[in-house]
Amino acid sequence: AERQLQNLQLSFSRFAPDAIIERIISDGDKVKGERVEVSVLFADLVGFTALSERVEPDVLVGILNGYFERMSDAITSNRGHVSTFIGDGILAFFGALAPNPWQSDDAVHAALAMREGLDAYNLELRRQGLPALRVGIGLHRGTGIAGLVGSRDLMEFTIVGRTVNVAARVQDLTRRLDADVIVTAALREKLAPRFVLRPLPDSEVK
Repeated sequence: AERQLQNLQLSFSRFAPDAIIERIISDGDKVKGERVEVSVLFADLVGFTALSERVEPDVLVGILNGYFERMSDAITSNRGHVSTFIGDGILAFFGALAPNPWQSDDAVHAALAMREGLDAYNLELRRQGLPALRVGIGLHRGTGIAGLVGSRDLMEFTIVGRTVNVAARVQDLTRRLDADVIVTAALREKLAPRFVLRPLPDSEVK
């Protein structure tokens, strides 16, 4: 029975972080929502819709899966949690599962690791005669409501609230401001001084 439980946890860890699986095993799907201080990373591929119209479906899926695998590794290796894939977008959280005073540093380290990982992946794609990918990443810090959200048939652990929305809107600014990684002032204030940042013009988001 213990071995079966371990196998079940391993299988479900593909869909939710271990900490949430343990809570579900203990409390069922009645995991309480809670307000948390979190750093949010939202990443989206630039021009991927146009690319999807030029590449065969099986090739496109292979490109996307390779991209997601490398970006997820960069996030999880920096103590982040990938919440969901939205089309070709990635929503990830830092500090959502347990208090983390270094969550903003971790989020920026993850973004830089994603940049490095994408550069290496693009070399692979070019060797195969495939187009390179470009990504825009938005980072924001604030409070949100964390919990299991969904219907009776399908649920996921996620965070909802203004903080997540702002991270998504900041990611949209990467195209207009010609920067692949943008952090908000709220996140910058919590960063260690060793990070070198370039100031950008004040910008309104939706």
